[in-house]
Amino acid sequence: MRKIAFLHCIVVVIGLGLLVGQAPRAVACPFCSAVSLTFAQEIAQSQAAAIVRLVKPPAAGSLSPRADGPLPKGTFAVVEVLKGGDCIAEAGHTGAEGTPIETILLEEKPVGTLFLLMGIEPPKLVWSSPIPVSERGVEYLRKLASLPEKGPDRLAFFQQHLEDPDETLARDAYDEFAVAPYADVRGLADRMDPTQLLKWIENPKVQANRRRLYATMLGACGTPADADRIGAILANQDLGPEKAEVRSGLDALIACYVTLKGPAGLDLVDELFLHRRGREIPFTETYAAVMALRFLGEESDRVPKERVLASLRLLLEEPKLADLVIADLARWQDWSAIDRLVELFEKAEADNIFVREPIVNYLRACPLPQAADAIVRLEKIDPEAVRRAATLAAFSGAIGGTPTPSAATATIVSDQTGPPDGDPGDPTTAGTTAPASGDAVLPSLGATPAVSEAEAAIASRIPATLADEEATDEAPGIDPTKPVVSQPGPAAAPKPAATAAKAQTQPSLWKWVLGGGVALLIAIFLRAKLRAGGTGSSVR
Repeated sequence: MRKIAFLHCIVVVIGLGLLVGQAPRAVACPFCSAVSLTFAQEIAQSQAAAIVRLVKPPAAGSLSPRADGPLPKGTFAVVEVLKGGDCIAEAGHTGAEGTPIETILLEEKPVGTLFLLMGIEPPKLVWSSPIPVSERGVEYLRKLASLPEKGPDRLAFFQQHLEDPDETLARDAYDEFAVAPYADVRGLADRMDPTQLLKWIENPKVQANRRRLYATMLGACGTPADADRIGAILANQDLGPEKAEVRSGLDALIACYVTLKGPAGLDLVDELFLHRRGREIPFTETYAAVMALRFLGEESDRVPKERVLASLRLLLEEPKLADLVIADLARWQDWSAIDRLVELFEKAEADNIFVREPIVNYLRACPLPQAADAIVRLEKIDPEAVRRAATLAAFSGAIGGTPTPSAATATIVSDQTGPPDGDPGDPTTAGTTAPASGDAVLPSLGATPAVSEAEAAIASRIPATLADEEATDEAPGIDPTKPVVSQPGPAAAPKPAATAAKAQTQPSLWKWVLGGGVALLIAIFLRAKLRAGGTGSSVR
């Protein structure tokens, strides 16, 4: 039984996730998630930046894991100022008689190695950890200040460094694309090379997160002939074990294929990933298809939305997977599924009882009298499910405000430690995601398309619901169609803290306190109900 784990997720995700979800989102590449801050972002957040040369490495033995004493420090001379020349000069680090900079250095590098060093809090600057850069890297950094702040012309520069032999530059170029608006990526279409993009996509040694980017780019510049090559990958044709990695980043590959092929491309997607008919289809592949459909329905006009909805509705025939798409149907105001959802509610059993709350939320959002009548009927079957749905909806509105619909950018099949891209307060991912790592493009992917007032009103009435543990390219996740097997393991390593200079918009303190307090009360109440056996139903 996973009742307590589910309640714990409710407390953490609703009490904290909705609040965090209020922070501003970047309209980013739909299937990419930045690995780290870009050089441009880091320099922008610092008050001083310079290219420095190592003149004195840390003392011998101080870099040993068993070394005692303070952290090892290196000594650096300023070679070139990139930003904050006055600050650096005032601190006395420039000129022939300038004082060398001393800061922590945790890696062994030879004297003369070049580094990027950034500082904050003048006049006595506090310096960051040095980042080693090559001579080519120095030329790269020099050009950043002269680039447009945004737009295709900015991306044109970084496109030259995708898969650069200098991995530092390749990583930074990828991150620039990952944080760029999808419109800017499309605006670069006439300057992309589809032949090169296909080579990278078909190269199993290319990282999965980068394959997502290249598939997104190919979708903007490719041809139907290119779509056939992508279709062969989707169908797993002629892919031996050595090429299995080519199918990682499946969500972006599906979106690329349909974007190039048009509405007819969804026929293959339906057959391969959605229309099970008793076949064994990996849950991660089905979810990747759902992510691609969300992208097609929100970011692209290549396929009519009704055709996208027809594909989503296929999962309503799978009781254990229906919750993946219920919120999408409500957000897109597809009220044709009322009868099927009522049937699912009435026939729900222990292994798919979790579908009841999303169904109630769908009916609450529907303006048709038929939906209101259905809620009355369903409340007689499972009053607790209807009550939980209403409670979570009220809690979502009181604490999280009006959710903002976002594109399918918080992808669950992320290359990072979690989904992009899955904001618990986002109705786009309701019923499918838990707290996201920051993947997520692809999924950090957090695109926010324009929505009408009607769509926003619908979205505000659809609270978050949770499903099973997400999958990544490195982990298979939990398939709700299969029995759960407990596999204890070591706790996940904590993620590194953000740099001191990184400015972030945080919710007001009172909202955190209120959210935590209400979440705690809900947890205590529900746990007591479970111990008393009063719920009468099982949840995931």
